[in-house]
Amino acid sequence: MIHIRELSLEEAILHFPRSQEEREILSYPFDFRRTHFVADLGGKTVGRISANVSKSDALRGYFGFFHVEPDLSTYERGLSARELLSSAETWLKENRVGHIVGPVNYSTLFDYRIRLDSEEEAISRGSFFWEPVNTKGQVGWLTEAGYRLHEEYHSRAYRDVDHFLPVSEARYQEALSAGFKTRPIRFSGAESPDLEILYRINTLAFQDSFLAEPFDLNAYQTLNVPKYTKLLSEFSFFLLDPKGTEVGYFFLFPDQGYLVWKTLAVLPEYQKSGLAGFGIHHALKLALGQGITKVVAALIRKGAPSESLISRAEPLRIWEHRYG
Repeated sequence: MIHIRELSLEEAILHFPRSQEEREILSYPFDFRRTHFVADLGGKTVGRISANVSKSDALRGYFGFFHVEPDLSTYERGLSARELLSSAETWLKENRVGHIVGPVNYSTLFDYRIRLDSEEEAISRGSFFWEPVNTKGQVGWLTEAGYRLHEEYHSRAYRDVDHFLPVSEARYQEALSAGFKTRPIRFSGAESPDLEILYRINTLAFQDSFLAEPFDLNAYQTLNVPKYTKLLSEFSFFLLDPKGTEVGYFFLFPDQGYLVWKTLAVLPEYQKSGLAGFGIHHALKLALGQGITKVVAALIRKGAPSESLISRAEPLRIWEHRYG
C-alpha cells in the first residue's frame, strides 16, 4: 500500500534530495512557502514531489522535484504519481493558490520543463545532461490529472554552420564599426569580479520572462556559481557597448561534438539592436576555429525573439527535441 508522507524542512534536506546539487537547493533559506512529500511502499521511499508558492504571484504555485522509482509495477508507479500530485495540489489549494504550474523545481532559476518527445524518440535521439530527464510515464500522469500544455520549448541542432556565417557577417561588421565588442567572462568562483555583472544582467534581462521569480545575489552566488565554474569555457563572453560597459552575455559550452548555445542575456534597452546576432556570429567564429561545425540552440521557448535568429538555418537542421 502506498503511503504519502509530508516532510518537515529538516527531514527534506536529509532525505529528499537525489543529488548534492538538490541538497544545496533545498538547504537554502528561501523566503517563499514550500513543502515536500514522499511516497513510501513497504518502508521504502519510492517517489517524491515538492510544492511551493510563487514569490512574485501569491495565486501561482509550483510542483517540482517530481519522481517515481522506475522499478515499481506499472500500477504502483501510476498510483504513487497520482497520490503525490494530489498531495501537492491539496497543499497548494490550502495556501490559496489558484494556478498550478509544473514541473518547476521551486522556480525557473533551477530545473523546469518536461520532455515531450515519446520515450522511444528520446531513446533513439539521445539526450544531454542539461535537458530535463523525465520519469517514465510522467507525461501521461500529468495529462490524466488534467494538466494542459502551457508553454512549448525546443532544442535544435544544426550542421555545417560555416554556411551560415555569411548571412550574419554584414551585421557583425556593422556592430564592430559602431564600437561593440566582446570580452571573456572571468569567472572562477564566488569571489570572481564578474559575478555581480552576471547577476545584474541576468536579473534585468529576464525580469519579464515567463514565470520570472526574484532572487537575490546570495542565492545566485550560492546556487548558480557551481554550474558556471563547471561549464564556463572560452565560448562564453560578455557583450560590451562602445564605452566598454557590459550590456549582455552569452553562455555557451562544447558538449558531445556540438557547441551548445545555452543562455543569451542582453539588457532590455539593447534587445532590439542586433547584438544577439552579433554575439552568435562571434560564437560561431570561435567554434569553427576549434573545428566545431555543429551547434545546438538549446531550450528555446516557442515564439521567443531568439527563435528568429536561427530561422534562416533551418535547411541545416539535424534534429529537434521538444519540451513543455
